[in-house]
Amino acid sequence: MAYTGRMAPTDGSPNAPRPILGILALLAAALVAVLSWKAWQVSKEAEAMAAAAPPPAPARVQQPVELVYGRIVTASRPVPAPPVDLATIDGKRFTLASTRGEVVMLNFWATWCPPCAKEMPSMVALGEALTREHPGKFRMVAVSVDETPDQVKQFFSQPPYKGPPRGVTLAIEPGAGEVTRNYYCQGRGACGPNDVKFPESYILDRDGRIVAYVVGDMDWSTPAARTYLEALIGG
Repeated sequence: MAYTGRMAPTDGSPNAPRPILGILALLAAALVAVLSWKAWQVSKEAEAMAAAAPPPAPARVQQPVELVYGRIVTASRPVPAPPVDLATIDGKRFTLASTRGEVVMLNFWATWCPPCAKEMPSMVALGEALTREHPGKFRMVAVSVDETPDQVKQFFSQPPYKGPPRGVTLAIEPGAGEVTRNYYCQGRGACGPNDVKFPESYILDRDGRIVAYVVGDMDWSTPAARTYLEALIGG
């Protein structure tokens, strides 16, 4: 027996319900539009944030410490003075331990150094005066880095001197050895291979601490220099 009824059309046939297909197409298009708009919005927000952000800071370059030349600079923090045990030009020895309780000024210099020669007369005059006026309370020590004691003796045989000064200890450390370098390094952090230059002075209080230093030559006849040292002596 033949079936004479009508077959229902499939979804892909020309007779499929068109409203459903249209709705699906509209929903798909709307979804694509929403996603595209969201992507554009995120992109714009990222651009705005990048524009508002400050530029990256340049790599930090460590600046060298600016030195003050020709005047007494108080140390930011007193540090124990390195030991000193050196020969003097008269064949004796000087040790820092022997100056316990005294204010000590250590000057590092050389006879071939023009700034050293420039400051030496005023420095020697101040050292002699303070040693004479404050016996047992002050000591000035000039550490030469010359190769031989004869070079130092020859230096002080010329005007304005009349031989080695009285009241000033003349020690020697040929070639700027361990003592000189320890003072430069520990006194103000000048530990580089080219940091040892002359002249340079270090002032020690009665407790044997480096409390001040002078980079380069200085006019030691200024009232401020004497006032500073006498304050330490009498303090």
